[in-house]
Amino acid sequence: MILEKTPELFTFDKFYSENKSKFEHKEKFFISEVAGKDSIAAIIQGVRNYNIRNLLGIGIFHRSFFGNIFEPIEHFKSFKDLILQEKIDSTNFLYLDVSNLFDRLIIRNMAIVQKYFGYYSPCPPCHLFFHMMRVPIANYYGITKIISGEREFHGDRKKLNQIPEILSLFKELLEKEGIELIQPIRKIRNDDEIFEILSSSWKSAKPFKCSFSKNYYDETGEIPFEIQKILNSLKGFYFPLFSSVVEFIKINHKEPEENWLNEKIKQIVAIID
Repeated sequence: MILEKTPELFTFDKFYSENKSKFEHKEKFFISEVAGKDSIAAIIQGVRNYNIRNLLGIGIFHRSFFGNIFEPIEHFKSFKDLILQEKIDSTNFLYLDVSNLFDRLIIRNMAIVQKYFGYYSPCPPCHLFFHMMRVPIANYYGITKIISGEREFHGDRKKLNQIPEILSLFKELLEKEGIELIQPIRKIRNDDEIFEILSSSWKSAKPFKCSFSKNYYDETGEIPFEIQKILNSLKGFYFPLFSSVVEFIKINHKEPEENWLNEKIKQIVAIID
């Protein structure tokens, strides 16, 4: 089986061309989103609350990440040590490189979103994009549940991509793709509670960083955007675009070319209210 804990990055093209293995007992298989400590705490809570016997962790990489890009791999390895007492039959890890699609779907559409929705931040669509880029893999294996480590609260800080209205919308939109997005630590406010879940033996890896970190704060440290505009952009532009890309990948087993994306964007923009 190709899915090993390895620093090797897989594009969708590489995944479909090399990975022919199928899993059994799909109803007990879950996908977990793997990144920082919150994602691992979410997996542990998921294991405790659901009948998870087999787990596929998926990390996401794009070119705006820098620093220790192996953080998801290191955290998933540590996770295995934390769940030795749990009844899990198998764990596998896939590190998915979506750099080209991220550039085309998130970065290059700044002007469109500003023009039609009156705001721009890459963070809310980026998190929806990450969720949805795991959908083709889930469909390939017949998996219908994805565990997310997003939280409404981060102490006194607000994260634009994880405010309650946006997290609820993520869950609603993933349901349209046949996926239950499980958010087991959504209501946890403080990191102390996260570390309690992780236990005293947990050691966080040196984190990777994102070039777009904190882009949505103004000079006073506040978030100036109207939430409804963000929700409208996610529902009216990004979700139809991402969903079309997911369907293309599922059918063609590769990423769409730029010309196809440009035409799809024009079609979606033409029907924005």
